[in-house]
Amino acid sequence: MTIRDNILTYLLDHPDTVVSGQSLADHLGVSRNAVWKGFNQLREEGYGIISHSNKGYQLDRRSSLLDAVQICYGITSLWPDLTINVSEETTSTNDLAKQFAINHPGHSALFITKKQTKGRGRQGRSFYSHLSDGLYFSLVISPENILPNDVTLYTIITATAVLQALEDLSGKTLAVKWVNDLFYDGRKIGGILCEATTDLETKQLTSLVIGVGLNLAGEFQTDDTSVTDIAGTLFGTTMPDDFNQNSFMNLFLTYFGQYHKALFDYDYLPIYAGHLLGIGKKVDYTLNGQQYNGTIEGINQSGNLLIRDDDNTQHTLVGGEVHFSSLQFKG
Repeated sequence: MTIRDNILTYLLDHPDTVVSGQSLADHLGVSRNAVWKGFNQLREEGYGIISHSNKGYQLDRRSSLLDAVQICYGITSLWPDLTINVSEETTSTNDLAKQFAINHPGHSALFITKKQTKGRGRQGRSFYSHLSDGLYFSLVISPENILPNDVTLYTIITATAVLQALEDLSGKTLAVKWVNDLFYDGRKIGGILCEATTDLETKQLTSLVIGVGLNLAGEFQTDDTSVTDIAGTLFGTTMPDDFNQNSFMNLFLTYFGQYHKALFDYDYLPIYAGHLLGIGKKVDYTLNGQQYNGTIEGINQSGNLLIRDDDNTQHTLVGGEVHFSSLQFKG
């Protein structure tokens, strides 16, 4: 960690404490001038640092800029080896995450950006990633004793963790379109893409890359009706001052980490099911290139969708095989 990171961590650990520059320098084993430069850097990044005459410094306000120290603060027991990479713009966070998984097998990482130039969704579709306040991130994990059919569960725990974190911090109520789309006020505000690497001999997953795209606020600068007909944002055109994206990421990682460590306890399924869109609704869907329709009845204990056709036959749909048009769920 840098001196700046160590200073910030100390301030987060002591939020109501006024600390002198010299005592902090002694604590960190650095010069008084290095501490002064660290405080100036934090101020430039939007942190509110109060200077008390002849007493020292105190953290008054956290910055809303994405910051790895804030994101991982207090959750190292869940994520002891998590690498965090923050950028203003990239091609695709999933691409960065997949390359990390190749170069660092067995390690976890989080890639976050404000804009993607080649964002993508399921089945090769593009994902609009140019909002003024979009948030796009990919998480790399190495699950143990997980089979390819379990990937749907990771899509579900991701959706559950995202909607819980957003609801906790915004006070808004979200919904989920099975299996990977998040909705607010009848509009799609987020999507999830899971990509897995599998050992050909054991058929077990060696790494999993989970990409999330969120439309937090802004206007859609596009004529693409596939975007404008269904997409929305959580906060309208302007981000509220009291929504800190670092707090969201921290809370998301907390929820996700807990579910990941106890995947087959299925504690997340009732929460996911309670937010599921379309129960009792008749919908059209594509399965292996063929068109079908039926009425959504819910999900089973494996997170697969239960749907009943006109002949009163119940079908169990697996996530990777099915596509629903989001327009059917538009409010």
